[in-house]
Amino acid sequence: MGTSIAIAIIIILVFSSSAIVDLIQRKRRDKTGDSIIKEPWVEIHQIPGYRDARKIAAFYPMKGEPNLLPIVEELAREGRLLLPKVTGDTTMEFYPIDSLKKDLAPGKFGIMEPRDGLEPWSGDITVFLVPGTKFNWDGSRQGHGKGYYDRYLAKFPRAYMAGIATPAQISETPLEQKDTDIKMNTIIACRERY
Repeated sequence: MGTSIAIAIIIILVFSSSAIVDLIQRKRRDKTGDSIIKEPWVEIHQIPGYRDARKIAAFYPMKGEPNLLPIVEELAREGRLLLPKVTGDTTMEFYPIDSLKKDLAPGKFGIMEPRDGLEPWSGDITVFLVPGTKFNWDGSRQGHGKGYYDRYLAKFPRAYMAGIATPAQISETPLEQKDTDIKMNTIIACRERY
């Protein structure tokens, strides 16, 4: 009986070691990709021009995309939110959103987008939070292949563009890019929306 108590004590001491617990937690984070997630809300708030921007173009995340909802909600409360809406076969516009409940409706591709009757934003946009399907740390981005974002972003060459990605959307290998693809100024990793 004394031997089994000694073994139990040794096991407790070994497995309660903070180094082992840290190692297990680190392995778990690496497996899910969480190790590349820093502080996305802090990183977004530190984007050059973010705090002073009159309006910020963002996106309403779908399941599987980065969970940007806390930022979207904050921008709507501040009266600074612009969200996109597909307006043609190859075009989209951004619209001012004051209330997520009143100003949004399910649209093309099942994405929550500005409801009919709202006027598109015609002013300058200095900060974009951009979705995609794949990103690389060098700023390259791939979307769904229709070029909506690339065409729109090309109108604002001086704007700061932050690609918002889940760990699964970040490629360690270079992405194939076309001449019309717009590079991001930074890539920010955040957790997926479930």
